[in-house]
Amino acid sequence: MAEAAEVHAAAAIVGRRILTNASYNDRVADLTNGEVNSYIIGYRRNGGRNQVFNFEPQGGSTDKISLTARDGTVYHVSSPDAAPGSRLKATVGGVGSVYTIVNHAPGQVKLSILSADGTAPLYWTLNNEDEGTRISLDLDNGTANQIWGAVTPDDD
Repeated sequence: MAEAAEVHAAAAIVGRRILTNASYNDRVADLTNGEVNSYIIGYRRNGGRNQVFNFEPQGGSTDKISLTARDGTVYHVSSPDAAPGSRLKATVGGVGSVYTIVNHAPGQVKLSILSADGTAPLYWTLNNEDEGTRISLDLDNGTANQIWGAVTPDDD
């Protein structure tokens, strides 16, 4: 069932955050195995560095998003060919996509990027609660599986 979204003013996020899906609250965004060109997936929270995302404001309500592995390697979240159903990947070398942050409710956001053809915003989406489900980019569906709680790692 679609829920009515109360959208507040957009603003960039600054600093480190753990992203918990609002529909599947035992699933957080996670870098698969901490490997280059791996997918961003939904996984149970385990406190690993591959679940802590770094938000770097790029102006207005946009951010580049990255993760830092134990060995110091920085992985950038990337969506080079953003289209409905495409998956989020982690790349190295400073090549990352810029995502728009839309505040949904206090402590909750929707993360989007404009489709590669420029026709529509696509939102980070976790389509089911199965551990290891790849997070995809999809058109706004009005449901909680596109809403993410964004808390600092120290907020637990």
